[in-house]
Amino acid sequence: MTVDVERWLDVAQQLADVADEVSLAHFGGRIATRTKDDGSLVTAADTAVEAALRERLAVLAPDHAVLGEEEGGAIASDIPTWVLDPIDATNNFLRGVPVYATLLGLVESGESVVGVASAPALGQRWDAAAGLGARRNGVAANVSDITELSQAQVLHGGLDWWHAEQSRWDLLGRLVDRAWRTRGFGDFWMHLLVAGGMADVAVEQDLKPWDIAAVQCIVTEAGGRMTAWDGTSSALATGQALTSNGVLHGQMAAVLTADAGK
Repeated sequence: MTVDVERWLDVAQQLADVADEVSLAHFGGRIATRTKDDGSLVTAADTAVEAALRERLAVLAPDHAVLGEEEGGAIASDIPTWVLDPIDATNNFLRGVPVYATLLGLVESGESVVGVASAPALGQRWDAAAGLGARRNGVAANVSDITELSQAQVLHGGLDWWHAEQSRWDLLGRLVDRAWRTRGFGDFWMHLLVAGGMADVAVEQDLKPWDIAAVQCIVTEAGGRMTAWDGTSSALATGQALTSNGVLHGQMAAVLTADAGK
């Protein structure tokens, strides 16, 4: 690692302040919305937040690359890259549900080294940097110490993906049988609940780098792990996410890969 993570964490916090002001100005009212080619929704808030972030990054980090959900880009191999999700959980945002966040990650050499998830309508901001730990509203965040799936709270996102194929639906049923409790929290929130020790495992598929970069750093610095479902491959590279308190990671990977036939 060559970047000064403390410096760039401070920059990420400044960016989050900008994003919060823009998103809250749009939250809770009628807002222009359109459907993207992939079927997902994008609002005027999504585009306004990303535009504001890029404007600030052009001043604060002009030598860095930028990848954002709305304006594109790519993760560079030779320079640090800011990975931006201006409004994660856009559907929540549209319905006035306060569980949404701006996600800001800094990736270097394929690793997420700075992460901030700012959820202003919840009054929560999570931050982390490599080697500096993770925090929730300035207080240290740590994963749980649960050691058995039978005692674990497992989060799985929405049911539509699982229900699309019988093998997935069967797998979800087996997870329900093996875990103490399962819930369908989705988006960034499920992974942060693991980082904070409120849940023990989160599993999700079909993600983009902007869904992963910021929360991966937070989860890792809180003492957990975030990988692909096989337990070793990169979540950033594959778009799969198995997030856990670390202790349960091998158990969950075995269930996911064996039972899903992967």
